[in-house]
Amino acid sequence: MKSKYTKPDIEHVGSVTDLTLGSSDGDFTDASFPEGTPRGDLTFS
Repeated sequence: MKSKYTKPDIEHVGSVTDLTLGSSDGDFTDASFPEGTPRGDLTFS
């Protein structure tokens, strides 16, 4: 018995510009970097 395909609903939440206006680079580090790690020592993958 095959499952019937159900089309997903798409919810419009705004333009990319509107969604990213509130972004920031953050005030805190995570568990990978101890508190006080200089900004230049942070690495991203």
